[in-house]
Amino acid sequence: MSIVKSEVLVVGSGFGGSISASRLVNAGFEVTLLERGPWRDTVPVRSMGISNRAPLPQGARLITHGIRSVRMPLFRKKPLLINNKGFFEAIFGDGLWVFCTSNVGGGSHAYSGLHGRPDNPYYWNGHCAGISSAQMDAYYDEIMDQLGSCRSKPEDRIPCHTMFLRDDEPLTSSGVPDYRVGILHPRECGKPRKIVDSNGTIRWESSLSNDSFLGSESGAKTTLDFALLGPAMKKGLVVKDMCEVLSIRKLVIPQSDGMRYEVEYKNYSTGSFETHAAKHLILAAGGANTARLLLHSRDVTKGLDGMPQLGKWFGGNGDFFAFWAENNPEDLTKSLPIAGLFKVRGSENKANIMRAGWQGVERFPLPQFLKRKLRHQSIIVGMGADVGNGHLHMKGKDFHLKYEKHNNPIYREIDSAFKDIERVTDSRIYSLNTPITVHPIGGARLGASIENGVVGANGEVFDHPGLYVADAAALPAAPGGPPSMTISVWAANVADRLIQRKKGEETKIQN
Repeated sequence: MSIVKSEVLVVGSGFGGSISASRLVNAGFEVTLLERGPWRDTVPVRSMGISNRAPLPQGARLITHGIRSVRMPLFRKKPLLINNKGFFEAIFGDGLWVFCTSNVGGGSHAYSGLHGRPDNPYYWNGHCAGISSAQMDAYYDEIMDQLGSCRSKPEDRIPCHTMFLRDDEPLTSSGVPDYRVGILHPRECGKPRKIVDSNGTIRWESSLSNDSFLGSESGAKTTLDFALLGPAMKKGLVVKDMCEVLSIRKLVIPQSDGMRYEVEYKNYSTGSFETHAAKHLILAAGGANTARLLLHSRDVTKGLDGMPQLGKWFGGNGDFFAFWAENNPEDLTKSLPIAGLFKVRGSENKANIMRAGWQGVERFPLPQFLKRKLRHQSIIVGMGADVGNGHLHMKGKDFHLKYEKHNNPIYREIDSAFKDIERVTDSRIYSLNTPITVHPIGGARLGASIENGVVGANGEVFDHPGLYVADAAALPAAPGGPPSMTISVWAANVADRLIQRKKGEETKIQN
């Protein structure tokens, strides 16, 4: 069997994978990207000429394409695969449930489009030499500008936005973070226009009705498939969708062509198992799956070794989802996925609280009376920096996730915020006891040395030259707010340091 080879192989196409791959391709690297999920059937992807597309899990498709796979105590050795073109993978751990996406473009299809910095302005300080908040700060604006994000303004007239909360109401948006938004606001509310960008990609302004956590069919929400991967493909990036990496093996004997790692993956399009070698291997399979893949490759298939801190400091960014029976007179489905943050007036609570309407409910396979009811209720989301006390590990071939909610003060803050909201609005909030996160963080953390981390300032695994972690698994702490831009900033740092290293090596050869 022939082995395909690349200078750089990127695993995963979320914010970590797309940012690093696009920057490396633009710098002249030969890059291949493997993604286990499919291209999604959206207006921009169609305009790119991608023919093999899978539907978003909207309407009745939520039943057939909502879940890709499930990991739980009964299926620890191998996940229960429901549909390899499904949208979410569910990981039911001890104390924390994790939902990861599976798409070309990764979590950008399921995020709300909120773009912001960490809650702590000194977030990057003190973790290792060569990384500081002052150094990383410039990346945030650069990437947000690249993704076309902007701040919502009163003149945008976005329905149900928290900026329109009145001074006589018990809830306020004063004093909460004002994130930028990666969604094309309509120039005229209710009349979205077709937009064609400089790459010839077609998208529509938001109709303020269906740019949800289940994807944005119109392309109004900026997703990575068309925003970054499409342009990079025109410059030589090879994207192989429906290819799930199963294991990694470090090549002990130096290869004359510079190859240092081999990955085995399953190609779901052909049903075959294939091998790909690379000089530089960049892991960006998602916070939980990058760490799991490293653990599996070290402890089960024995292709890797070392990494004594692997699996530690895992967390969920304090995510907590609940159902808010607020009985709002407004139709909450007609807005942005999350229309701003809010708090109880006068509160000093540290949690980030936001509301999400049931966008796309008119297409849900539900009775009409329930759809009408849900238009006036919401999902309330609490978020903030947890302490990352989770632990990922293997027991034999079994993958285990253990997390201690009760030792995380952020959940007490969120619980207190929810109770205050119930009190001042005379409404009810219903939640599970177990946190559900869509923002798994850590497990292959940035550190000063192999004694307190897995990767150093350039994202390279301490005891595995040429192996990098470019996604949320490497983040040194929970950002507290939506982490997409912080993941992107880290990935840009990893890519740029690799670019600088190559330039340095070329300069030495020339001299």
